[in-house]
Amino acid sequence: MKMKKALILFALLLTVSLIGKTVHIFSDYVKPEKDRAFYQGNVLVEIDEDNLKLSCPTMTISKYQQEWRLVEATGTTYMEFDGGSATSTALNYDLKTTQGELLQGVTAEIFDQESTDTVFLTCDSLKIDLSKDLFEGYSEQKVRIVKGSIEATAENFTYDREAGIIELSGSVQLVDNDKNITISADSVTIKTENDEMTATNAEVEIVVEE
Repeated sequence: MKMKKALILFALLLTVSLIGKTVHIFSDYVKPEKDRAFYQGNVLVEIDEDNLKLSCPTMTISKYQQEWRLVEATGTTYMEFDGGSATSTALNYDLKTTQGELLQGVTAEIFDQESTDTVFLTCDSLKIDLSKDLFEGYSEQKVRIVKGSIEATAENFTYDREAGIIELSGSVQLVDNDKNITISADSVTIKTENDEMTATNAEVEIVVEE
């Protein structure tokens, strides 16, 4: 038990001194090496400066440009960040740039800054840039997005949370249940503040209530 605590403390001190932020790491087992540290069992990462929490079964942190930066998490991975959360089965993440990618069965909930809605995302790959509030998703089948009364599927999407813009591209199918319209298009852009939309090469179906 004393040896385990000593190894964990050693890895934490390296992380803090080299990337300039406090990274708290808790794990049942840790194996530090020269250029990487391996963690296994109830892994929890907390970074107060980034408002970030990460939990996973297994994780490796590797050096990049002489700094402890690159995180590889495997197994059911849960990430909680400022304004939202996401779950996947794998994660690659740079502690310094706050950029990364969640992979395989990704689901995410992001609180929109321009409205009172939560944006729900489902995709195979979700690229994130937490410093810029940018999210980009892709699926081999279709990504799925739900925001308020809007439900949509597409091949790709980008979500600029700071600007309040969602862009869908590739075989877009969208239903707005409040407006009673269905859109099939090559691309659709949504302003999240008021759900104003523009579309290209679109076919629109309107339901007129009697």
